[in-house]
Amino acid sequence: MVVERVSSELQTMWIERLPIFPMLMSNYHIRSAYGYFSEKKRGEVFLTFHPDTRPGFAAYLYGSLVGAGIRVLRDDHPYLIGTHVNQGILNAIHHCKILIPILSENFASSQWCLDNLAEMVDCKRKKGQKILTIFYKVKFSDVKNISGSFGKNMLEHKEKVRPLVYGRWEEALDEITSSKIWESEKVANGGRNEAELSTKVVKEVLMLVTNPQKLDPS
Repeated sequence: MVVERVSSELQTMWIERLPIFPMLMSNYHIRSAYGYFSEKKRGEVFLTFHPDTRPGFAAYLYGSLVGAGIRVLRDDHPYLIGTHVNQGILNAIHHCKILIPILSENFASSQWCLDNLAEMVDCKRKKGQKILTIFYKVKFSDVKNISGSFGKNMLEHKEKVRPLVYGRWEEALDEITSSKIWESEKVANGGRNEAELSTKVVKEVLMLVTNPQKLDPS
């Protein structure tokens, strides 16, 4: 946790730390220069997850990706790309080449997580970004069929949100269960461990980053 916090702090440009940063950004020339220099820190990967995986696998994967030299933005570090939380996250999703949602048993309990996932799918369809979905200790069938504890969390939202919103979430779940995934529920049963899973994901991301032609709408 200390390493990832320090890494995040180091990615923040010195100008962003100035108390007068918002005032400076109102100036066109300053804003243009900032955009030029901050281009290098723009993320290649956007990582979203439920807080139940933050102190464990999500932190491990984040550290592995950063250690491999990959620029990563997380949904709990929106200040890297903006001061407004929602807008910052939207910017990250729209500008990162690879989108990685970590679906856990409690993922569907968060409207925030479901909104992020739906936005990822929209970007995949419209801009050709890649989504690499990880099923972390949650059954693929529960997500695919919206059943089990995952489905129970989803259904709790059904009467609280507009039908269009719920339908957008359902479409997103249907989309990601039709794409390449990694299942990791076997981690709890002594099967494939987190380090091995993380290594596979990092290898895939490096392959996509170094081969831009693979980052297409297909």
